[in-house]
Amino acid sequence: MADCNKIIVTVYNHPDILRLISKIHPESLRDDLRQEIAMSLLEQPCEKVAGLFAGDNLIKYSIRMCWVMATSKTSNFYYKYKKKDISKAVEYLQSIESAGTIPTSIAYKAKKAIQIKSEGNIYDDHEARVFNKFVELGSARAVARFYSIPVNHTCKIIQKVKKELKCMLLP
Repeated sequence: MADCNKIIVTVYNHPDILRLISKIHPESLRDDLRQEIAMSLLEQPCEKVAGLFAGDNLIKYSIRMCWVMATSKTSNFYYKYKKKDISKAVEYLQSIESAGTIPTSIAYKAKKAIQIKSEGNIYDDHEARVFNKFVELGSARAVARFYSIPVNHTCKIIQKVKKELKCMLLP
């Protein structure tokens, strides 16, 4: 068992592991990730750790484990640490949302501009329908699925209408 602890300390301080962990963001998670790697190696049977170390595969195994922990949304690391950061970000965005609401006068002008656009030719009507559905569903992919049209076409229309609205609404 003492040999396994020495091997795990070697992995814990290995330059390749440190280099990989230095690329993980946010920076506050780096130390937690190193500790999770050590804990996960300590949970492995000593024979397995010693065998991987003897075969010069323990560092590669640890790097892979580190990468999976840092990037996977199904790992325990994600649920312990990263999910908290994401929920904090959502709370922050919700707190500033009320300050960034669109004034009703601009929203009314935008709605009126889209209604006028839909009364034009068939192409303008198509653009207005796609954009209105985008506002309703919130996703270009959802609009493409709803109308059974290509996503690229939907994105181009949404970008075009957004650009036109900015030109109309911004002085």
